[in-house]
Amino acid sequence: AAISASAPQLPTGPLIVLTGFAVFVVSLAFAPGRGVLAAGLRHISFQRRVHMRQGLLALAQGQPIYERYTIRLLMRAGLARADGVATEAGRAGAAKALLDEHRWEILRTMSDQESATALYDGMRAIETVVTRDQLSEIDARLTAPRDVPA
Repeated sequence: AAISASAPQLPTGPLIVLTGFAVFVVSLAFAPGRGVLAAGLRHISFQRRVHMRQGLLALAQGQPIYERYTIRLLMRAGLARADGVATEAGRAGAAKALLDEHRWEILRTMSDQESATALYDGMRAIETVVTRDQLSEIDARLTAPRDVPA
């Protein structure tokens, strides 16, 4: 209405509709929880986590990493060299990721842990889901962990 009042020939109704639409577009784009920007940032974060986890598992199993983005992320974190070979920290991270995967496998076989296994997403550390006692029980069922290839 203020815009319409400042210019005598502008109709009020369409200006109100256009202003409402502009507010809607801004809120759609920038809403913190469900906006387009927030969804894009969540997607990028998820992508990074997936690439890091898959890269660590590839290092743990001695498989080559072909995805440049994965190698770049691992290099930035100090976990791999440019040629895809794990650093000392990378070998430790890879061993931890592989151990987590083995622990999750065992947890999924335990019928009394269905609620915990529902939280498995392939990237979550098992320590965030089970108690220390449960983890000790899982580790007792676990065979000796394999070394990560250099």
